[in-house]
Amino acid sequence: MTQDAHTAGSASDVDAPLDPLTETALEWLVTLHSGEAQPKDWADYETWRTAAPERAAAALAAERLWRSLGPAATPRKPPAGKLLALAAFAVCLAAALMSYGLFDVRSEFFADVRTAVGERQTVTLADGSRLELDTGTSVGIDLGGAERRLTLHRGRIHVAVSPDRTRPFVVAAAGGTVQALGTAFDVRRDGDVVQVVVSEHAVRVAYPDLPGGPTAEVAAGDMTRFGPDIGIEAPRLANLSRLGAWRRGLLVFDDRPLGEVAAEMARYRGGAIVIADAALRARPVTGVFDTEHADALLDALETSLPVQIYRLPWLVVIMPDTARSSR
Repeated sequence: MTQDAHTAGSASDVDAPLDPLTETALEWLVTLHSGEAQPKDWADYETWRTAAPERAAAALAAERLWRSLGPAATPRKPPAGKLLALAAFAVCLAAALMSYGLFDVRSEFFADVRTAVGERQTVTLADGSRLELDTGTSVGIDLGGAERRLTLHRGRIHVAVSPDRTRPFVVAAAGGTVQALGTAFDVRRDGDVVQVVVSEHAVRVAYPDLPGGPTAEVAAGDMTRFGPDIGIEAPRLANLSRLGAWRRGLLVFDDRPLGEVAAEMARYRGGAIVIADAALRARPVTGVFDTEHADALLDALETSLPVQIYRLPWLVVIMPDTARSSR
């Protein structure tokens, strides 16, 4: 793997600072669960916790989050300061999950076909079309009306459409639609932003999907995105080999920021991958990785980059290894 420089987009919520009382409570928990705590440490914590209602509330919240995340499982024991940082990231992550929900309810209750984290699946639809689902994907299927319609609730699909001049084939996602014009194409949904990559013929994209609303035709070999903040982007040339590698069980990165690489790998291994340094998030990575062995990427990163990786239940934290980076 090689390194370079590239911005990784907006900073993650996990970088937000904690309030001082919560930070102090976490520092106590790090000490008490370090394996080196003495009875006096527990007594001192109890004294601190009961000294004021605000401290008791901060301690209770920190203890609940700590229990929900489980014990840290790391290949080596980091210093107490780094453990405090890991705990802070864990609390912020848990708060974000509680705020936004652990999953999209629509995808669980209205999907006709879905894949779990790390799973890929291929389905032949009743009309003969071929549907491939990437990891963590949920799709609703309605082929019985005047048009054949899929609804992508989350994740990514590739569709090879069976021709039928009498009934259009449409993929709906996040308020927009992608209509096949005798084609094969990918649709990926990340929240309210949808990416479309066309490998054969063309598609017509409409966003928002309203009568008389804006549309764009995307030809084979091109891609576009649509969403509330970008409208429909002008179609541009797509790297079909790289963008379609997921169908072969591969992820291909060419000088992409580590933050982007980590976010993509998290889709295949579950949980979150947090990079605790802005410069490290922007550091580019080049490589080809097997999606069926997602943890191998973490091992490769730790070997090739000056980083330390700490693995907790549902959370991986990547931090700079100052000792190695100074060599």
